Amino acid sequence: MLTVYIVVQQIQAGKLKWTDQVKISPAVAKISQNSELTNVPLVSGESYSVRELVNASLVVSANAAALVLGQKVSGSSANFRKLMQTTAKQLGIKGAKLYNAAGVTNGLAGGLKLTGGVSDDAENKMSAQGVALLASQLLQEMPSITQITKKTNLNFEGGTTYEGHNLLLKGGQSQAQPGLNVDGLKSGTSDAAGGSFVGTATKRGGHRIVTVVLHAGNQSPTDPARYQQTAKLMKYVYKTFKPVTIAAGTKLKGASSAEVPNGKQTTVGLRTANIESVWIPKRDGKNSVTGSLQLDNGEKTLTAPVVNNVAVGNAYFKVDGTSPTYLPSNSSAISLTTVNSVDKANIFVRAWRAIVNWF
Repeated sequence: MLTVYIVVQQIQAGKLKWTDQVKISPAVAKISQNSELTNVPLVSGESYSVRELVNASLVVSANAAALVLGQKVSGSSANFRKLMQTTAKQLGIKGAKLYNAAGVTNGLAGGLKLTGGVSDDAENKMSAQGVALLASQLLQEMPSITQITKKTNLNFEGGTTYEGHNLLLKGGQSQAQPGLNVDGLKSGTSDAAGGSFVGTATKRGGHRIVTVVLHAGNQSPTDPARYQQTAKLMKYVYKTFKPVTIAAGTKLKGASSAEVPNGKQTTVGLRTANIESVWIPKRDGKNSVTGSLQLDNGEKTLTAPVVNNVAVGNAYFKVDGTSPTYLPSNSSAISLTTVNSVDKANIFVRAWRAIVNWF
């Protein structure tokens, strides 16, 4: 997923195109034939589009396809590793250990493996929360990614059809269940991680959830354990939580104003900049959603002059005074804008306030 996220970023920045061709080296072709790994066969000397390689990486977990995408973006495994580390840090993912674009052990990366003291057993590691944050960001920046991840199979290069790994998808997959509109996202398997799966689904109204299951059973390539556990988790979410909509322009309790000590008015009203959807326990009402104010300037107050309708900070939403445990703190931010303008008070008013505050 991190590899695909970086590819999407490169495309959005105009540094890469979906139609760009990627030529396959003998080393990559050899990895694509490794029976220990999930793959689509890639032919040495042949070229494949970025879109074809992304599709293969997501639908059938094609490891060689992911590795060659990393090569295309950064030129080498070492450079792509640095880019992955930088990107994870920018996303607020903590404690991740990253080695290659596919997530296979360093030794299984064959001719593309890292050298310089990196063990053959070295393997990508990320917490469930970090994986969820990455998946959420990928879905936010490229909602259309689900048009790929909802495919139950992949016809690669107009030739062989490969079965997709997500058994929760509708359309004949063995673990598809009524009421679960699953349309992604990515499975993963290794000896260390077991059967893992990042799932995403929508309910009526388009409200999306993301779930992460790690270390599920993996007795065979078709072991459904990870999907069964995902279904349980999704059903729990729908049974226990509900989405509520916070309208744009809402004054959120706890973050409805900011102090402006040097202004003609000493406070400025704040309101939500956009329509926001948040998940809260079903027992709670919308009025239980409050915010903890954090200003963009890093201070506790604003400095006049303050302009109307300008973003000045975020409210980190809480439910009944408690931050939701199912989200990293930086994922619960609701952007706030000013309600009115505040001019700077004249020097006499400011001096008088200073005297009063002194005493």
